[in-house]
Amino acid sequence: MNKVFPIAMLLLVLAGLTLRIPHLSDRPLHHDEANQAYRFGILLEEGTYEYDADDHHGPSLYYLTLPVSWITGVETFADSTETTYRAVPVFFGILLILAIPLLRNGLGATAVCAAALFTAVSPGMAYYSRFYIQEILLVFFTFMAIAAGWRSIRIGSRFWAVVAGLSLGLMFATKETAIISYAAIFGAAVLCALLAHITHFPLKNIALGLIAAVFIAFLLFSSFFTNMEGPVDAVLAFKGYFARGTGVDTEHVHPWNFYLRMLTNYRFDGGPRWSEGLFFGLGLLGCISILRKKLPKEIDLGLARFIMFYTLLLTLAYSVISYKTPWCILSFLHGWILLAGIAVASILNCCADKITIPSAVRFVKTTILLLLAWPVYKTYRLAESTVFRYAADYRNPYVYAHTAPDFKNLVNRIGEIAKVSADGENIYVQVIASPDSTWPLPFYLRRFPNVGYWTDATEVPGGIQPALVIAGPDFESNPETFLTEFYSLRQDTLLSLHINRALWDAFLETRN
Repeated sequence: MNKVFPIAMLLLVLAGLTLRIPHLSDRPLHHDEANQAYRFGILLEEGTYEYDADDHHGPSLYYLTLPVSWITGVETFADSTETTYRAVPVFFGILLILAIPLLRNGLGATAVCAAALFTAVSPGMAYYSRFYIQEILLVFFTFMAIAAGWRSIRIGSRFWAVVAGLSLGLMFATKETAIISYAAIFGAAVLCALLAHITHFPLKNIALGLIAAVFIAFLLFSSFFTNMEGPVDAVLAFKGYFARGTGVDTEHVHPWNFYLRMLTNYRFDGGPRWSEGLFFGLGLLGCISILRKKLPKEIDLGLARFIMFYTLLLTLAYSVISYKTPWCILSFLHGWILLAGIAVASILNCCADKITIPSAVRFVKTTILLLLAWPVYKTYRLAESTVFRYAADYRNPYVYAHTAPDFKNLVNRIGEIAKVSADGENIYVQVIASPDSTWPLPFYLRRFPNVGYWTDATEVPGGIQPALVIAGPDFESNPETFLTEFYSLRQDTLLSLHINRALWDAFLETRN
């Protein structure tokens, strides 16, 4: 297995890349993606970042986008593209697959390969590895905290204690919901300690890890010591996040089984069936194997128990919290994937225990792997549909208030009108709409310097005739001056585009 393992991991990474790299810019930006990109643009152009406690989460995503801009030669917000931003979650999605072998000495090569495969082909993991939000980074740093923490405890390593601490700090610097994972990690550790009757703890390494965690979090929230109020604001922000968690001042309230449906069987409005059931089902078998202590000798019972308790506690916590968005499933989905890897190793080990003839053992193991190959292939095809064909389709459970594909037609039309205008990209554009009907326009109009945003038409200054007006469907313009077209922003939201008739006639001439 030692010779085959690197080749197997390489093939698994390639499988992950096929779901994460192609057509990266085809799907229009979600309004959250565009908002994050806009904030990165400020950091890129002005060199400053200040933590916003209201709605933008931690700073790690923005700082980690800087290397991508440097490598690709992006110097301004206008130069950036969808790929500039989505390259970051793609990188961490692949890095998550590559990081799983850190647990090889605790889970064994079979479980690690199975977990890496499942991470690569999971529809949810693949979809949000192409999504410019914090979630896949949070999952990666959480896994690194667990893997490094286990390695530190196992061999008493200070190096891995520091890595675990830095990962814990980066979790918080990525997203405030890290505290839910902290609680699950702590709860799982306590349960494991009680079951193993552990009374002595590596206090020096724990202290070293905590110092590293506080340092990296403080460093990023303070914008490298230039905004000393940032760390304080990060703590005060929990008042608002606790309120949202109970369903106050938010529209994202869903029933307790919201995530359970996504894990098992989801179908909406005649669309295809979605499921992470392969991993959830095998994960339950993994829990049974752990509880019965029927594990291969290469799997450390303490580590397996920790993963089980951590996953169950995190699943329960996210199910109980009223505030729910589909990307939050990733945190505990990866736990189920690790448990599924343990299940595969346990099933294959069971054959070796029950059968004494070596050739028969090889035959049975091969048969089991072939039987598993079909649901894995079906899951891979489902992931393909998730990230490509249904990438912006509301029937996809991972699509949540997403920008409609038709929105790009609006963007293309604006570009076509600008080309026939003597002002080019300097044309005057008025946007009259509420913020929830505006994003992701600020990203897609980033190359147009003369764009004004208003929420009320009565507040728009007169005197200058706009070339274009973008507004809600109820906005009325002078039909003698403007021609009106309608485009879909989201499934339930329309935008109207009012085009100066002189420019429209000039555009038609180019078509003739």
